[in-house]
Amino acid sequence: MSHNGSVWGGVVVTAAVRGLQIRGLGKLPGMPPVLIAMCGLGFAGKSVLAKSLSGELGIRLLSYDFDIYRAYRHLVPPGLSVAAEYDVVQDIARKEIGALLAAGESLIYDDLLLERDDRSKLATVTHAHGAELVLVYLDTPLAVINQRRAENERTGTRTSVGDAKMQLDASLLEPPDRTEQAIYVRPADAVADIAARIRSRFFEAHRPV
Repeated sequence: MSHNGSVWGGVVVTAAVRGLQIRGLGKLPGMPPVLIAMCGLGFAGKSVLAKSLSGELGIRLLSYDFDIYRAYRHLVPPGLSVAAEYDVVQDIARKEIGALLAAGESLIYDDLLLERDDRSKLATVTHAHGAELVLVYLDTPLAVINQRRAENERTGTRTSVGDAKMQLDASLLEPPDRTEQAIYVRPADAVADIAARIRSRFFEAHRPV
C-alpha cells in the first residue's frame, strides 16, 4: 500500500480523492458526537476498515482487543466463565465509550458486536450521552473470510481464529435488521465511498427542517 492512499477491497483511495470527498466528523460546533460501531465476524475486515475510516474521518479509533480487553482484563474476577468474563469487559467498554461521548468526542469502535443485544446496549449508552450511533456491518462472505484465515496461517500477520471459535461466532451472529439502520459493507466497497455514506447518514439526521 502506498503511503499516499488507503486500500479496502483492493481499491486504492488517494489522499487527493479523500480530501475532495470527505470532511472530518470530529468535534463539530452545535453537532452531537457520533459513535461509528463496526460489527461482523473475525477476518471480515473490521479492523482494517476501522483504521482507514479513522484516517478518512479524522476521529479516534477505539479497539476492543487492544484498547479495552488488554487494558482491563486484569479487573475480571477470577473463576468466571468465558461468557461472564465477556459480559464484564463489555460493560467496561461501554463505560469507556460513554465517557468519551460525554466529553463530546466522536469515535470509531472496533468490535465483533455479533449479537443484537450487545448492539442494543451500546445504542442505549450512545443515546444516553446525546450522541448518534452509526452501525457499520461487514457483510463479508464466509468463503472470503476463510481465504483470509488460510492466508493468515501462512503469514502469521495477526492472531488466528480456530475453526471451533469461528463456528461459534457464526452461530451467534445476528446480522443487523432494518430497525438498526446499519450501513452494509462488502469487500469491494471503496473506503471513500463508505466514509461518504457515514457522513451523509450523520448530517442527514441533523439537516434543518
